[in-house]
Amino acid sequence: VKRRISDPYETARMLADWKGKVVLVNFWATWCGPCVAEMPALDRLQKDLGGGDFEVVTVSVDREGMKSVAPFMARHQLTALAPYLDPDAALFRAFGQKALPVTYLIGRDGRAVGRMEGAAEWDSADGKRLIRHYLDQPPKGG
Repeated sequence: VKRRISDPYETARMLADWKGKVVLVNFWATWCGPCVAEMPALDRLQKDLGGGDFEVVTVSVDREGMKSVAPFMARHQLTALAPYLDPDAALFRAFGQKALPVTYLIGRDGRAVGRMEGAAEWDSADGKRLIRHYLDQPPKGG
C-alpha cells in the first residue's frame, strides 16, 4: 500500500519504509474503547521486541491528529510507541477496513501474513510466539 502516514517527527512515512522488518500495524483511535484497552499491550510489545527486525506501528485515525493523540499517549504512559497519524483514514480505507481496532502482521517482504479484528494481548506469550515465528523466517529470496 503506497498511502502515506504522518508522524510528529517527519512529514510522512510509507509502509514500504519498513520493508525487511516484521511489522505489526495497528489502526486505532482515542475514542475507541477496545483500542484504549489494547494500547498498553502494544507499548509493552514494542519495549520487549521492538528494534532492528521488528516494529509496532500504531496508526491513529483520530481526525484531530496529534491534538488528540499526544495527550492520550502521555496520559496512558505509552512511551515506546511512535504516534503515527491517518486523520483522513485514507490508509485505513485502503486496507478495506471499517471497524477498530484492527491489526495486521506484515512480513519482511512487505506482505500481510495475518490480520486480527478486535483487541488482543499482543505482549502475551502466544502473541510473542507468533511474532518470533515470522522473525525467524528468512527473507524471501534470501
